[in-house]
Amino acid sequence: MSEKGMVFDIQRFSIHDGLGIRTLVFLKGCNLRCQWCFNPESQRFKPDLFFQPEKCIGCQACIKVCPQKAIIIKKSHIFFRRELCKNCGKCAEVCYAEARVIKGKEMSTDEVIKEVIKDNAFYSKTKGGITLGGGEPLQQSNFALSILKKCKENGLSTAIETSGYVPWENIESVIPYTDFFLYDIKHMDPKVHKQYIGVDNQLILLNLERLIKKAMIIIYTPIIPGFNNTETDINDIAQYVAKLGINELNLLPYQNYGRYKYNILGRDYPFKNDKIINEEEVEKLRLVALKQGLEVKIGG
Repeated sequence: MSEKGMVFDIQRFSIHDGLGIRTLVFLKGCNLRCQWCFNPESQRFKPDLFFQPEKCIGCQACIKVCPQKAIIIKKSHIFFRRELCKNCGKCAEVCYAEARVIKGKEMSTDEVIKEVIKDNAFYSKTKGGITLGGGEPLQQSNFALSILKKCKENGLSTAIETSGYVPWENIESVIPYTDFFLYDIKHMDPKVHKQYIGVDNQLILLNLERLIKKAMIIIYTPIIPGFNNTETDINDIAQYVAKLGINELNLLPYQNYGRYKYNILGRDYPFKNDKIINEEEVEKLRLVALKQGLEVKIGG
């Protein structure tokens, strides 16, 4: 029987999330709360509604179908009372302008595979494949395992992007079906980690040290202003990664498009330091990490 889970996006032709051309399958649910989160629509296991008022053409189709009466007309203007919304998605179904979009759909393993297999020709020519992301894909470990097994049955390369903040059993179960892990290390100081992310890094590092004995790993480190963008921060991470015997570190410069996503979810953006890190600063950090003998890439 095909396993089912909650998917919030399937993104094709990615070249930044593993080897070759890849299809990213984003699973919903995350137990971290990074203040700068790029994908806040991934955090909950339930569907979320994006509302982009600038796309609204005023057709009023959404008003007719909303069972909660969350959308009303007042003085010739359409108002959205989000506090009444249950994210049922009925408004999105009739929103032809895509001002209202539901992020989160229950899918079966077979449905996911049917989508990703469409690009098999690109995978084979570029050594690409499928990457599971999120959210934290290993929060839906049974669903992730089912997808990975099915991918291997179809001869596809597989990868997982993970924070590592899950029970070891969730990671261990997918190792035989995963070609490599894209593993996040955000900070080495547990107190700073907890301040900005909501949890310390003890479990993350413990799981990484167990995983290194069993799988190929590439480290992903987002460069976040005011959190880990000093030479000391990056040197500490690079030194730790090199000591484990991992060869590759990818530095991912902060982008503030999470701010817009929070806005169209009707939520406040929790990250206050919104400085964009320039190329010169990122290059300095790359050179710091290089001194530890690592292969260091910018942007994945």
